[in-house]
Amino acid sequence: MKKMIFSAAAFAVVAVSAVAVAPTTSEAIPAFARQTGAACLSCHFQSFPSLAPMGRAFKEGAFTDVGEQALVEDEMLSITSSVNMTMVLRPNFVSQSVNGVTTKSALIADQVLMFGGRVGTNTGTFVEWAGAAANFQLLSSVDVGDMKAGVDFWFAGFGETSGMEIGSTFGQHGGLLGGKAVSASNTISANVGDMAGVTFFAANDMINASFGLITAGAAFTGGSNGWKLAPMGRLFVHQEVGNFELGLGAGITSGRTGDAGTVAAVGGAGAAIGTVPAFNATALTTTLEMKKWMIDAQAQGELGDMQVGVYADYAKAGAGTTTRANLFSKLGGQSSGYSIRANIKPLHTVIVNAGFGILRDADLLGAVTKTTQFQVGAEYEIYQNFVVALIYNNTKNTTAANVVTKTKTTTFDIEALL
Repeated sequence: MKKMIFSAAAFAVVAVSAVAVAPTTSEAIPAFARQTGAACLSCHFQSFPSLAPMGRAFKEGAFTDVGEQALVEDEMLSITSSVNMTMVLRPNFVSQSVNGVTTKSALIADQVLMFGGRVGTNTGTFVEWAGAAANFQLLSSVDVGDMKAGVDFWFAGFGETSGMEIGSTFGQHGGLLGGKAVSASNTISANVGDMAGVTFFAANDMINASFGLITAGAAFTGGSNGWKLAPMGRLFVHQEVGNFELGLGAGITSGRTGDAGTVAAVGGAGAAIGTVPAFNATALTTTLEMKKWMIDAQAQGELGDMQVGVYADYAKAGAGTTTRANLFSKLGGQSSGYSIRANIKPLHTVIVNAGFGILRDADLLGAVTKTTQFQVGAEYEIYQNFVVALIYNNTKNTTAANVVTKTKTTTFDIEALL
């Protein structure tokens, strides 16, 4: 549930304007649409979840802007007249072939309630809830001259930059047609699983800079973790050039999380640290580290009568040792990779995409496993809150011993939001 491809839409579905805009096609999270009364494409480029400038501003403003919805106001009180929420139903039909052996399944990928919006004049929230599991953000933002500055307390399965991510290459906003599946940064972050933290940020019309203290699921699974959080920094710069808006970002996480109590909580030295079985098999650790850096670039704009988005990234996680595990490392050694993908919107209701990515994971002895992905997809918008998509992913995994696993997955995805 935590990494569903539409979830990022909830962070910026509607415009920051207080004036309603005439509806257009493109699915959005109705919870924020009810709060602001604005059109989806005011905040999204092409479709959810990729962000346009207004979408970034809405998030940086802590989801507090309102349109026609009435407010209940008093001294130290400013909330919307009703709680805004969205119900999500997402049936999937999946055909998957692993080395020629095919399985077919129909399932409900997500049954989720989303709550979000204004908590107060400068504070907002978003919660994606499915029983005991939930992604959430509790964010406050204030004006400092021409800038926004704020803090976010968060828990999510979208990576270490979740506290204030405004790029569309990976994480929260990179999920259009499952595109972030090929992203190196997203794949390396997924090795950690859920993360949580507190993130401080400052932003203007060109720059968003954030600093966070974060931890991983393995460091809050019970017992003591010593309040030890790993520092994270992220910078994203964006500027309009002609008919395109160009973005360039970088991020780094480097520090330790948890203590001896953390290791004890997950079973002691040599136990299952992290979320990936291959990593667990080689982990002998007394210290948990989170070390990774990445760069990303994007271009969003118009080429003739078509909207075009191009996204790329490179990411690297350092190697651990037998007594010091890097949670970002899948096999214990160094992990690195890159990706590039493009989304094209040739018609008002149709989007097509293609992407390619390579990831190399080494174990503690330096033996390398290589994973290559190619993905194509298409989306058709029936209503603003109802889309269907067809996605094909071809993954080839080659181990150091030259054992090859080929996985071909075709997904017919239906997403309805109430």
